[in-house]
Amino acid sequence: MRKILIVCGAGASSTFLAHRLRAGAKERGMDAVFRSETLTGLDHSLPEADVLLVGPHLESQFDGLRHRAELVGAAAALLPPDVFGAHGADAVLETLPVLFAARAVVAGADGDSSTRPVRPGEPDSGHH
Repeated sequence: MRKILIVCGAGASSTFLAHRLRAGAKERGMDAVFRSETLTGLDHSLPEADVLLVGPHLESQFDGLRHRAELVGAAAALLPPDVFGAHGADAVLETLPVLFAARAVVAGADGDSSTRPVRPGEPDSGHH
């Protein structure tokens, strides 16, 4: 089972998104757990995550959050501004396989990350 952590400042928007992702994953038969987290609780939750999804309002902090995720072998993605719209959760669910593959690259890296930020809904150009 994959563990996806969604982080935002206070946890409200990530909780809403986690609920929508759970419903969409269930419809698709996806074996994943979605959990929301605040920035202050991230250190406790991140070591158990396979993927860290970062709220769009935290874009200025994304590089640091991605680095923290990589240190524990998790992939990270910056969510697009429209993620809370009607089809935002669908775009995230469609991108998760790319992020799971990126996690394998991160987990196998020798301290040198070759991953790039992946935005859900962005076409995968094969650059991991």
